[in-house]
Amino acid sequence: MKRSLQIGLFALMVQAGVMAQSPVDIGLFANGSDLEVRVRPRTDFHDIFSSLVFTLRWDKATGAALGELLQEGEAAAYMPVQASGPVHEHGPFNYQVFAGFGMQRLANLGTAWEAGQEYVLMTIPVQGSGAFELVNDAWTSELEHNGDFYVSLGGRDRTGVIFKGLANVEEDAAVEVIPNPNNGRFTFTFGTVQPVDVRIELVNTLGQSVFTDLVRAFQGTYRREMDLTGMSNGIYYLKVTRGDETEVEKVVYR
Repeated sequence: MKRSLQIGLFALMVQAGVMAQSPVDIGLFANGSDLEVRVRPRTDFHDIFSSLVFTLRWDKATGAALGELLQEGEAAAYMPVQASGPVHEHGPFNYQVFAGFGMQRLANLGTAWEAGQEYVLMTIPVQGSGAFELVNDAWTSELEHNGDFYVSLGGRDRTGVIFKGLANVEEDAAVEVIPNPNNGRFTFTFGTVQPVDVRIELVNTLGQSVFTDLVRAFQGTYRREMDLTGMSNGIYYLKVTRGDETEVEKVVYR
């Protein structure tokens, strides 16, 4: 009898804690060429994050596509999320619904939410660029799609608001040589969205370097004017390495 009473009291305490929990908000952020989905609790929380549903929308005309979502650390354990079905096309937009279901208490994983803090649930690589939105709209609200933002804590609806719904993902600007062909004088530019080590090298057809530059943790637009009039005319190759990626542009000096 005593044990049954203790179990009953514990269950009531857990239920009361969940009932006292305030809503959880959600936001979408750009991080370079990735999207981040973050949740923001309004009160402290350490119990079961039961379920989550949200939808991303973007313009079909951009040609952008979502890569495979990534989750790390405790978030992958307390709220595993996956795409719910394929990308849907409707009007000018693409839609992707995501859903997750949790079974573990945050406290059992050695973590907890603090009121007002933002927690990254997942990141999604983006192929291409464009404006992405986390939305509730006419399409998501249809019963067959069931894509409106929804949060459940301990089995109870604790849906908050979409506190940031728009994120613009940009690609690094391509290397551009102007004019090309040229008379030995030209300007080249390129851009990087995130800080990255950049190495620039201009070589002739014999593979000899005629110009090199190395910039650590560069971010923004790189621009340089070149003068090759003291060298032989012909074909040159401009190599720009950003991180692990190299882009080569042929420069024609007439």
